[in-house]
Amino acid sequence: MPKWISVEKAAAKYGFNKEVILLWAEMKRFSVGYGEPSPVIDEGSFQEFLCRMKKGITSEYVDTLEELCMQKTRICDLYVEIIGDQDKELLRQREKIAKIDQIQVAMKMQNDRIRDCKKVFAEYGDTFRDGWAEKLHRSLKRLLANRKSWKS
Repeated sequence: MPKWISVEKAAAKYGFNKEVILLWAEMKRFSVGYGEPSPVIDEGSFQEFLCRMKKGITSEYVDTLEELCMQKTRICDLYVEIIGDQDKELLRQREKIAKIDQIQVAMKMQNDRIRDCKKVFAEYGDTFRDGWAEKLHRSLKRLLANRKSWKS
């Protein structure tokens, strides 16, 4: 029956750094249980691993470590790609926001102009109705009416 101990206890008992024990666990050098709040290791299989390590580092160990490093590199490359895509998306979003802001500024200016025009028309509306164009129109109507009366 395996005797499970926490990584912290194993680090203190056997004099290894916690991160080194976690690296060995990730390399599957001994049995590991991933519980809460931290992983636990089988003390018997950990002691067997330490006995093998005392005999020297094997080529299998180096190969496993190299494979683990390559896996981590692939994971890092994926993260870099994902972050790059997110950066591009953020840039597109910022460009859209900048365009929307420009449109809003233009709309506000246009609304201000319309409000100013409404004020002017409200203040001088009667003057515009009796302006030169209206007077010209009345004069032309009168002239056309007189012309018809001259022909008859």
